[in-house]
Amino acid sequence: MLSTVPFAPFPARPTMRWRPRTPSAAVAQGAALLLALGLVPQAATAQTAASEQDYFEALPVVLTVSRLAQPISETPGAVTVIDRKTIEALQVRDMAELLRLVPGYFVSGFNGAHPIAVYHAPLDEFGIRNLVLIDGRPAYSSYYFGGTSRGLMSVDPQEIERVEVLRGANSAAFGANAMFGVINIVTRHAADTLGGSASLRAGGGGVRDARVSLGRGDQALSYRISVLRRSDDGLRGLFDSRELNQLRLRVDATPSTRDDIQLDAGLSDLRAGDGYAGDVGNPARTLNWRDWHLHGVWRRQLSETEQLKFSLSATRESLRDRYDYLPVPGIVVDFSGVGRRLDAELQHQRSLAPDVRLVWGLGLRQEEAQSRPLFYRDDALSFRETRLFGNLEWRPTPAWTVNGGLFLGHHSWTGSFATPRLMVNHQLSEDHTLRAGINRSVRTPSLFELAADVRYDMNGETLGRTFAATGQVRPESMVSQELGYFANLRDLRMTLDVRVFRERMDGFIRNGDYQLPEPLLYTGTTVTDYVNGQGPRLSGLEYQWRWSPSPNTELWLAQAFTRVQWPEASVGFAPVRSSTLALFHELSNRLKLGLVLTERRPMSWLGVGYMPRALRQADLHLSYPMRVGGSNVRAALTVRNLNGAKPLFESRFSAPQSRRQAYGSLDIEF
Repeated sequence: MLSTVPFAPFPARPTMRWRPRTPSAAVAQGAALLLALGLVPQAATAQTAASEQDYFEALPVVLTVSRLAQPISETPGAVTVIDRKTIEALQVRDMAELLRLVPGYFVSGFNGAHPIAVYHAPLDEFGIRNLVLIDGRPAYSSYYFGGTSRGLMSVDPQEIERVEVLRGANSAAFGANAMFGVINIVTRHAADTLGGSASLRAGGGGVRDARVSLGRGDQALSYRISVLRRSDDGLRGLFDSRELNQLRLRVDATPSTRDDIQLDAGLSDLRAGDGYAGDVGNPARTLNWRDWHLHGVWRRQLSETEQLKFSLSATRESLRDRYDYLPVPGIVVDFSGVGRRLDAELQHQRSLAPDVRLVWGLGLRQEEAQSRPLFYRDDALSFRETRLFGNLEWRPTPAWTVNGGLFLGHHSWTGSFATPRLMVNHQLSEDHTLRAGINRSVRTPSLFELAADVRYDMNGETLGRTFAATGQVRPESMVSQELGYFANLRDLRMTLDVRVFRERMDGFIRNGDYQLPEPLLYTGTTVTDYVNGQGPRLSGLEYQWRWSPSPNTELWLAQAFTRVQWPEASVGFAPVRSSTLALFHELSNRLKLGLVLTERRPMSWLGVGYMPRALRQADLHLSYPMRVGGSNVRAALTVRNLNGAKPLFESRFSAPQSRRQAYGSLDIEF
């Protein structure tokens, strides 16, 4: 039985004006601190004897935007790339924490056991409008609302090669659910992790982590098997401790000079606290979630300019979540159920001419959910989605690049949809690019939004009913317009990526009332259905600036200024400004330092709570690599919330706080 209302209203707030401001006090103070430490001057001195090539490698090549390999300066959209070096410097325990580096992304969750990250409009507590991909495999829940928090937890940061985050809609390439962006996580090739490794981490807040990995093989055939355990006590003021256990296997093979095969399998088991003390409808309790997946990718290089790729993945998740409903003895509230997904895709890429490239493909996705508590039936509900997609890149002159994309999908419940994109890039010079474009994106309803039927039965009689979805809800849609500027300032050793956007969402899926023909004893005649309503209008500016004054130093500054206008003032509001300043520096004694300062202005998070004060967080990461015998060893120390514990949000039953905590880790490669 369902015990939370996913889209709870919040108190009305006055309309907020959007205007660019100077960086926050926390960020400014952080910059002053860096200068006081003498790190930047030291870096400037070190650079004089080095050549420009020492500082700049080729710009990153990404696949997330158009499915074509493109330099980041030529992509039809704004992309943040987080490489392995940065991941190691931050010593993150959860993928969501990495996304603090991405302008416009907010990291939170309704509790510490379910961290999520959403892009510039926190419309729900599940992160359902971001598409998370792990090596191309969709990693969201088929069972309940399409949440992404568990998908983000299912990958080990130590096995990640890089993360590509498209800031903005990308349904033209990936279809439904890529409405607010795509988080594409690329894991490490098995041949890059040969040998053994072990990691231990322990410290405040109940942090107790352990990991063991073993890799064997060569370039022709290699594999990696890893076991991980992660646990902590969550946030202050909530019942949200967790214990996560994982087993992963990756195999990479090159049976011929034209073929390569990737196989990935994983099992995750999570015990997590949930609910709130004092809330009889959603009490504090422990839930159990288990997930397994199988994923395979085969690529054949037909020629230097032509490639075929086929991928197939299967996922199964199960949730056990039961508790007694104390106000009415004998009634058990139950969220338990099973979700399954099967996804197959064929993709063909080729060059049609020296200045024209095409990628196209087709795919099939089958999703199902089985839960008598949520759907009041014993058999499984399912839907099927077929898709046909393509992207054409045309370079009429060396200075102009045109990308046209189209995704055609058919959902067996809600019908057909089309999501086109047109983006034009103009290279003002070798290092300066303007981009402009428009695209349409969609989010199709989840099975729960289409067919929820939640009833409270006792002795064969229905005493109450809270959800009765009629299945009339349609997909959400959003039209996005954007202007962008990318600069690779070689002489200054900087890059700058700016995005200005205006977006209009229609058909926003929200709670609506449905009247039963006869009243029930405890709930009467009014139950909850899902209906379409007017969505928000979003506009804003964001930028990402990176500076490498020396080979050992890198600075990141990311800011987003956002305005969200709802037709109903009481729905909620987004922060008018969010900022992140990060420093990565290696001292002369090989000690590596990472410092991340973030600030987020007041906001409300639908389904979570109201955040009435600005949130500022400072994290410090120190690591020291060494050689012990024949092994590489790295010792690290992380201090989170260096500036003290802070209130995170306020809701009816809780006002949790972050923790100031320190934990150390030891990594050994042998």
